[in-house]
Amino acid sequence: MEKYLQLTHIIKMTDINKNKKPHAALITENFPPLIGGGIAEWTIGGAQSLTKMGYPVTVMSKWKRKFDPASSHYSDRADEKKFRFLPMYGHDWRRYRYWYSLYYTWKFLRQEPQGLILATTWELGEPFVFLRRFFPDARLIVAAHGLEVTKIRGGRKLKNFRKTMASAELIAAVSRFTRQAVSDRMGDISLDQLIFIPNGVDTDRFRHTTDFDDLKKRLGIRKDTRVVLTLARVIKRKGHDTVIRSLPTIIKKFPETVYLIAGPQQDRDYVRYLKKLIAELNMIHYVIFTNFINDIDLNRLYSLADVYVMVSRILPEKGDTEGFGITFLEANSCLCPVIGSDSGGIPDAIEDGKSGFLIPPDNVSALTDKIFTLFEDPNFSRKMGRQGRERVERFFTWEKVFKKLMGELANVNRSFDKGRS
Repeated sequence: MEKYLQLTHIIKMTDINKNKKPHAALITENFPPLIGGGIAEWTIGGAQSLTKMGYPVTVMSKWKRKFDPASSHYSDRADEKKFRFLPMYGHDWRRYRYWYSLYYTWKFLRQEPQGLILATTWELGEPFVFLRRFFPDARLIVAAHGLEVTKIRGGRKLKNFRKTMASAELIAAVSRFTRQAVSDRMGDISLDQLIFIPNGVDTDRFRHTTDFDDLKKRLGIRKDTRVVLTLARVIKRKGHDTVIRSLPTIIKKFPETVYLIAGPQQDRDYVRYLKKLIAELNMIHYVIFTNFINDIDLNRLYSLADVYVMVSRILPEKGDTEGFGITFLEANSCLCPVIGSDSGGIPDAIEDGKSGFLIPPDNVSALTDKIFTLFEDPNFSRKMGRQGRERVERFFTWEKVFKKLMGELANVNRSFDKGRS
């Protein structure tokens, strides 16, 4: 009887170890309090979702300011476990990224040799190619967003890209466009582990509010003014100029309208071009620039907008594309209808005719027509906003995204274990 109990105990302990969830480390260069960006959102969404799913989680980020969950909407609720945040220190990351990520990944795996590395870009996952020989039981997931893939042209970077992707258990492309971009750069190397899993949204954080009068006042927008919003870096790819060119026609029919350009003005030459264009079209009183939107104001910003527009274009000479467009989901989550270009990964973010509209890039007349459709029929506009929110809740919460990701990893692990047996 005693031997039977001992044997039962051994079997149970074996099952526990087998089913034990690995410690997950998300390694990133973009993380709050850095505001905005798909990679930052993917990281925080992953950290919170994996923690809720019972995984021990560490976030390793080059961002130096300490993450303070109590200071922002990224906060976990009091009844939820927190994840660990580990700042990665270093200077000149562009030059020494490999060595910094090598050191911190090694440091993590030395403590967690069966750990799971989730690299938010392939370059941060590159050291795993070397480290795997010392930590054969560790696993790597690489997220592929867009620009970090499409800008690769050849040479040594392409060679390193292929090695990294081939060493990953799973490659999660946030759009079908990005998945194809990864595949195109792999040459003759087949990637069965390359899958499409879209970005997500924190639907508790992004939800409609009517508490935006104070923000409108601060931005200098009158109470009954219609607002066309773009929240993005002010760079040529984002297509702000297309929206500006549509304004004269829109203003003739709906004079109480403003175009709100929110986001950091990264490309000064492009900003100067936009301001010159605004002056030439006599639209100075109808365009508002604001560089910085506090995280706590994002709900209000999307909620005060009548339509969210980002008509991005592809810049082939730079390999510059829109990998997904997470702001479309954030706007939809706040009941705001959206208009985007049929370019890059945007078609995966917008269901044309349901959550918003897709138009050809650089097509001013098509953009004007869609804005008229929404402005002329407020009931239809509200319906589209509701459909956008329902679609986000059904398919695009971070919990659903990462449950699917971990389910795909489990399938890979089962195949791996079967192959070794």
